[in-house]
Amino acid sequence: MAAGSALPRLLVIEDNPADVELLRYALSSADVNCEITVIDNGGDALAYFERRGIYSESHVPDLAILDLNLPRYDGIEILKVIRESQAFAGIAIAVLSSSSSPADRARIDAFQVARYITKPPTLEEYLRIGLAVKELLQNGRDG
Repeated sequence: MAAGSALPRLLVIEDNPADVELLRYALSSADVNCEITVIDNGGDALAYFERRGIYSESHVPDLAILDLNLPRYDGIEILKVIRESQAFAGIAIAVLSSSSSPADRARIDAFQVARYITKPPTLEEYLRIGLAVKELLQNGRDG
């Protein structure tokens, strides 16, 4: 958990508002209580990790959930910036993508992603994402 914060910090980088709401619902259903910051495009995500503009004092999240297909810059470009950043290189990242392509999974192997989650087709399956996030946050606090 981030120093000085009562709640774990979750950064969600997702351009689809419906997926953000489903994720919030999944977290609530799994009793995950956390501070959530949502960024809806790759340009703002890069600014966050480079601490530019309105993100000049951005916090280091306990976990980042990253969609690969974003406007302006894609998830791979964002992963590169994160892993090259002194401040953010060590954060846990879960990729949440509509792609189940083995090629997409292979492209992220070099970035030490904690989990690759394919966006599921049903609400019941989507709710399981909350449990996965809960586990990742717990592992971060224990590790």
